[in-house]
Amino acid sequence: MSTVTKYPGTEISEREFSGGDEGLSPGACGLLAAVGNFKLSALLKSAMCLQYRGRTGAGITLKGIYKDHNFYVFHVMYRDQYKVGELESVIESWGVHIVESHEMVPRRLYYEYDIPVIKKYFVAPPTIDEIRYRETIDSEYFYILKQVTKFNKKFIKDARIFSSSKENGTFLTAFELADTIKIYDIEQFENSDYEACLIHLRWPTSSGRGLWWGPQPISVGEIAGIHNGHLSSDKANAMALEQLGIYLHVGTDSEAIFLEVDYLLRNGYSILDIEWIISRKFPRELENMTEDDQKRFKELVSDPYLKKMKMSGPATSIVMSEDEILGFTDRDHLRSFSIGYNSNVAFMASEQRAIVSAAYFLQENLDDIYDPDAGKVVGFSVKNKKIKKLDYGWKRNEKY
Repeated sequence: MSTVTKYPGTEISEREFSGGDEGLSPGACGLLAAVGNFKLSALLKSAMCLQYRGRTGAGITLKGIYKDHNFYVFHVMYRDQYKVGELESVIESWGVHIVESHEMVPRRLYYEYDIPVIKKYFVAPPTIDEIRYRETIDSEYFYILKQVTKFNKKFIKDARIFSSSKENGTFLTAFELADTIKIYDIEQFENSDYEACLIHLRWPTSSGRGLWWGPQPISVGEIAGIHNGHLSSDKANAMALEQLGIYLHVGTDSEAIFLEVDYLLRNGYSILDIEWIISRKFPRELENMTEDDQKRFKELVSDPYLKKMKMSGPATSIVMSEDEILGFTDRDHLRSFSIGYNSNVAFMASEQRAIVSAAYFLQENLDDIYDPDAGKVVGFSVKNKKIKKLDYGWKRNEKY
């Protein structure tokens, strides 16, 4: 049985490192997100206070670090170095052109850590005419999204494309946050033109994918999400997406929530609509709603697709879709969720102390720090590092 060195002089088995027979790490996920104008170093430092929540798995998504060109940037991990050439050919068979490829991890770190082969690719998409010829899709973005999902499903035993955006970069490891920062040299992005960041500590509770295939943020295209808890509604959520032609590519319970939020935003549902769809009302709450609100709520939750989209069970989620970031907790408030913001920056986290720490390191005086009520959705949009708190009536098809 292979072993992993956790601390100097201490070896533990792969099974123990994965959390035992079920592959579940002890603890709970740590979440921290920022949007607006902030320093990455301060945010990373403040996220360290959440490390105690779980020992394995840490990831970071940075919005905007690749937006100075017109290529898609793929981050790909391979279980076997001898599969790299074969799977690169699969990617090129989509009609895309790999313009550049780079090793993402310095070779010396492969001797220090037991890690997959991790590479970065700058990918030029096919023309719209070629996309139309290959698929019944009229969008470059959705074509790439579909191909990445098919790749991750088909080659799950061999590889995972864990970042596939034109703008954003996601960086994952099966280790602690400090290791993720070191392995990818995250500090190199300190002065990049990012405008949002998602940080997740601990790989998800869904078993069966392995240490490297499970860490969050889960990212595909311009969607990225982080989550704490476990959804009892995971099968219903996955079924709703599948009926809409949207497929999970990692397969954890939280991934469906991220894809659902993106679908709802893209299809013009308001923040209030999204809250009502995902966090169902209790009978007493329905009684206290106006007649018009009751009618709208019942219309949403009786829709054959939307009625399956819900967050049941203890959970907190933070989802970034294009220029919006939404955060919410379950309707029973079984997982903690905190917000802090001013006109310059907004934070979402699984603990208030991470927000207080971030504000301290950034020397920001926040206008408000609070825990939203159970089931409430809080959203912000960002453009050129300027943020806007979204009201309940906001819809994406409205002008920013």
